[in-house]
Amino acid sequence: GYEITSFPPSGTLMHLVKKKVNEAARSQAEIDAEKEHKRVERLRYILGSFIDLSSFLCSSKNLQAGLRSMLRILLGTMGVTRGAIYTFEKENKCLECLVDIKLRANARLPRVNIDQAIFEKLVLKQNIDIADLVRDEISQFKETFKEGEIEKIFTLSTDNQNLGLLILGNRFHKEDEDPFDSELLTIITRNISSAINTYRLMQNLRETNEILDVRVRELDSVREASQTISSELEIENLPNTVESIFKGVMGINKFSMSIFDPTENRYNICRNNRSLPAALDFWSSPISQYVIQTMQPLYVPDITCEERFSFNRAQNYASNSFIVIPIVVQDEILAMVNLSDKNNDEKISAHDFEMAELLCSQLGIALKNANLYKRGITDALTHLYTNHYFKIRLSQEISRLRRIKSPLSIIMTSIDSLESLIEKHGVAFRDAAFVKVGTTIKRVIRFNDLPCRFEGNKFAIIMPDTGIEGCIIAAEKILESMRNITVKHGNNEEKLTLSLAIVQFDVAMNQNQLLETADNLLAKTIELGGNRILTAKDLNK
Repeated sequence: GYEITSFPPSGTLMHLVKKKVNEAARSQAEIDAEKEHKRVERLRYILGSFIDLSSFLCSSKNLQAGLRSMLRILLGTMGVTRGAIYTFEKENKCLECLVDIKLRANARLPRVNIDQAIFEKLVLKQNIDIADLVRDEISQFKETFKEGEIEKIFTLSTDNQNLGLLILGNRFHKEDEDPFDSELLTIITRNISSAINTYRLMQNLRETNEILDVRVRELDSVREASQTISSELEIENLPNTVESIFKGVMGINKFSMSIFDPTENRYNICRNNRSLPAALDFWSSPISQYVIQTMQPLYVPDITCEERFSFNRAQNYASNSFIVIPIVVQDEILAMVNLSDKNNDEKISAHDFEMAELLCSQLGIALKNANLYKRGITDALTHLYTNHYFKIRLSQEISRLRRIKSPLSIIMTSIDSLESLIEKHGVAFRDAAFVKVGTTIKRVIRFNDLPCRFEGNKFAIIMPDTGIEGCIIAAEKILESMRNITVKHGNNEEKLTLSLAIVQFDVAMNQNQLLETADNLLAKTIELGGNRILTAKDLNK
């Protein structure tokens, strides 16, 4: 007889014991009744163990461990020498061995190539031993199983899915065969099929839940990002806000944003830590041309496979993928967002493209609001910021400087000999001169610098995070640009020159002292003849 100790899912321990039975003292009916009782007990034990293991598979992430335990119980109770479970992988066109009792759990399990048509031919023989058919159709099994090692093979399937094969070897003792074994194997095959199917369903459910969790977190991020973008009214701060959102939510490494300037009829590229030109050059950027003409976002997953454009700067794309999204409001492109390369060096995916479109959907409203807000704080003639807004922002920048210890400077400038030009050409020429100076200043300075019409003939520029040396570079560009520009109004034409004064804020100053110092320095510049740049150091010299 057998003494059986079961430890599902780890396995079944069996001891073969000698048992003397006095057959003469019992009737045939008693012997048959005992056999039936043992058969029922064995069936109850196997099915009970399989139910326990099915529950284990529902909560476990290890399908092989559960199936190995199922197979051990089956082989142990039936006295079978070897067993294996293969699943059919439709995509790879093969039978993948999930468990083989003869092989160790960590051993490399064999794979058998099989055409789908042949496998479908096998599964038509449900609940029937198909060992002979498998031997004829799949010669590769001979490499894994020796001659005569396979006795029975059953198909594993559910109502709507063909899963694989259950392979059983020979019995230790042929005389132990029971007429009901075929029925038992049919039931067990269904249980194994159900266990595999249940595990896969649970695995799919886990994966779906994980995807849903990711989507929920992404939607939360989009909601927070939308609130952040919508609350930003300063158009100079908007690019930095959007860049931090794209880097935080999507892990984007390279970001750039260009905003349309109607006064210049061009797209100004917002300043960031990358070396980029001041404005978009459509002649050298066919991609930007395409996006503006179509008013549709462009996603290129791999520039090596893209035939619509030639990529002269392909070496700049580490991942060979990028996204360009136009921000369209009422059939007008207010801005364009360019995204390329991710922090993890992965390509930008189609899902990233969807996320980018979702985030940019809020950007159009924010830009519209920022433009409306800007109209209320800008001078109608020059489109520079007003004196009132200049003082508000200067106060904010001074507070920021005291907090983060960053340099802050201002450039104050005025048109030389403006009174004589007004007397000569009239007030309309003065207005044309103001417009030309305002346009020149905006073209030269960075996106986050704040140009303002200060008062009367004076203009002022707030230069955040900039010391004297940086301001001198900007001032020289302004001065040089004005020397090459002619102001025309009607039949009148004149060249203009500017006087520029540069002052760096000192923590010992207050706002009024800073402006007073700049005003006095500008007066000294004009006194020296104008058409020059003066700093406090120059005055000391």
